[in-house]
Amino acid sequence: MIQIESPALSVEILPEVGGKVGQIHDKLCCRSLLVPPQRAYRTIPVDGNWLMHDISGMDDCFPNVAAGDYPEHPWTGAQLPDLGEWTHGIWRIVNAGQREIDMERAGGTLPYLASKALRLVDDRILELSYRVENHGRFPIRYLWSAHPLISVEDDYELVLPTGNLTFNTFPPDGRTYDWPLFDGRCLSREWIRHGTTLKVFITGLTEGWCELRLPTHTLRFVFDVNIVPVLGIWLNNFGFPARGGRAFRCVAVEPCTSRSDLLHDLDQRAYPRIEPGKVASWSLRLNILPRASTDAQKND
Repeated sequence: MIQIESPALSVEILPEVGGKVGQIHDKLCCRSLLVPPQRAYRTIPVDGNWLMHDISGMDDCFPNVAAGDYPEHPWTGAQLPDLGEWTHGIWRIVNAGQREIDMERAGGTLPYLASKALRLVDDRILELSYRVENHGRFPIRYLWSAHPLISVEDDYELVLPTGNLTFNTFPPDGRTYDWPLFDGRCLSREWIRHGTTLKVFITGLTEGWCELRLPTHTLRFVFDVNIVPVLGIWLNNFGFPARGGRAFRCVAVEPCTSRSDLLHDLDQRAYPRIEPGKVASWSLRLNILPRASTDAQKND
């Protein structure tokens, strides 16, 4: 485990466990923000089942989220694991300092080199930067999604940019909904039924940000909406894991590149590609502020 820190935050990173962020601690409030470990940390083999390993913390999903087949020549039918290749195997540490770490890894099924950098660019801002270079002779279709399981004890509020926001469920039910109303509930602040989960993809964003407001903290996610145009939200009200584990409650705020967890169920134009020899890059900033600070800013 590698730890980077600022005067306010401490971030635990596990290169040997898919390069995941294991935990984010607010040192001044003595509070941890992510779902804690559910099992002992260990590397997930390339052919391993993510659900049989630790499922906590903050992962990155690439080039898919849900397990499925790759849809294009010359890798048509190749199996991609649950939560994607990046959560399986080990990331190699390229550089590590007090406030930053750089890691890289090669693709498994697909011929690419991926780099991930995590930096505390401010006492309360964690920046995650990504770079993927296609080393093959054919384009690579991909999707990327952040996967932070944020521990939520009770109340929450999701605040998004104003606009005509709509969402679809995953798995899809064939309908499009106006955010935030679903099944008689306001998803921006009302929990779904106890013992269930719900995944939605929100589209129509005109600005690249979202805030998750908790009683103790505001977590503000910032991203380039031209590169990362979709916002996934996963609500888990003690519905996961359904079997073989202790269910918990969390909200996952998941900026992502496509409104699906699969590479084959949307029109091919809905997925970004990396041409041979070319590079794709993007970033995500997470600003973590105690609610006392954000409430004071509103009153100024």
